[in-house]
Amino acid sequence: MLYAVIMAGGSGTRLWPESRAAWPKQLLVIEGDRTMLQATVDRLGSLVPLERILIATRRDLAPHVQAQLSHLPRGSILAEPCPRNTAPCIGLAGIRILRDDPDGIMIVLPADQIIAPGDVFRDSLRFAAALVEEDPRRLVTFGIKPTYPSTGFGYIEQGDPLATPAATASDGWKVHRVARFHEKPTRAVAEQYLASGAFTWNSGIFVWKAQTIMDALARYRPELHGRLTQIAAAADSDRFAEVLEEQFAAMEKISIDYAVMERTENAVVVEAPFAWDDVGSWLAVERYRPRDESGNVADAPRCVAINCQGTMIRASDPKHVVVVAGVRDLVVVVTPDATLVANKHDERSIAAITEHLRQRGWTEHL
Repeated sequence: MLYAVIMAGGSGTRLWPESRAAWPKQLLVIEGDRTMLQATVDRLGSLVPLERILIATRRDLAPHVQAQLSHLPRGSILAEPCPRNTAPCIGLAGIRILRDDPDGIMIVLPADQIIAPGDVFRDSLRFAAALVEEDPRRLVTFGIKPTYPSTGFGYIEQGDPLATPAATASDGWKVHRVARFHEKPTRAVAEQYLASGAFTWNSGIFVWKAQTIMDALARYRPELHGRLTQIAAAADSDRFAEVLEEQFAAMEKISIDYAVMERTENAVVVEAPFAWDDVGSWLAVERYRPRDESGNVADAPRCVAINCQGTMIRASDPKHVVVVAGVRDLVVVVTPDATLVANKHDERSIAAITEHLRQRGWTEHL
């Protein structure tokens, strides 16, 4: 059976000041009238029943997640005691699924992406599940065909095409073995990747058997797997909360890419046929808002842009007037306790904002 694990514990620091540690971007409305988390659950449609959807999030965010997803059954939220990156998160979900279904297939999804159309996305997940059913050793991920030389995404280098019955059953699917994962590149290297045609962006979406990923963690990260095993053993005991707290906090902070995907020989990448955006910057958010004839986005109750080009204004207070004049390519975001004014193309500086605030001791604004 299919299970969905939605990872919703990130902080979304590149969308500061709206996205904060206590209210990160997955809880925000970026497109339409649903938060990114709600849209992620909606996107699954009937592919995965509500009772087989798990939301992995930080303990402090669990009440907010529950409020936004009140239609999910009780017990759907996996509240992590502390942030430990994606490998421990996925491992915790894996032991939960294996308790109910030793043969379960996990779909792992970040909660902060925009994907369309939904029917194509669901068809893609079905196809990935078929690849896993055909060979349970496979660890399937989705690669996004690059449209520009991004320095903000990791890349997947495609290896040999995968020629199997599942991979060739339908026209149009492009499936390769993974040759190598690459970290976020420089601009020059990203341009080389784009020109070669052999690289895709790393989407962070995975499909695999729960048992397979747990076996991979046992092979490549035995200490981490050992702590997960202790949590699993205590699941039905009075000491579960204590063991979870102790063992999870002691796990290394490591991504599933570093822990497993960059080391396994069984990684397979499907070139995604759907549109994808991880909305990792204000420049990305701008794409989902209407623009005036000068390319400005006025996403605020009361704002005025005078002689401006390509500038985005965001504010929520109906009593607060925001006026921007004689500028171009800025992002201006006004919240009750903080204001951002930045060159929207300078994503690296915006990404560094929270670290500057931390160094100054202004942690209440993080």
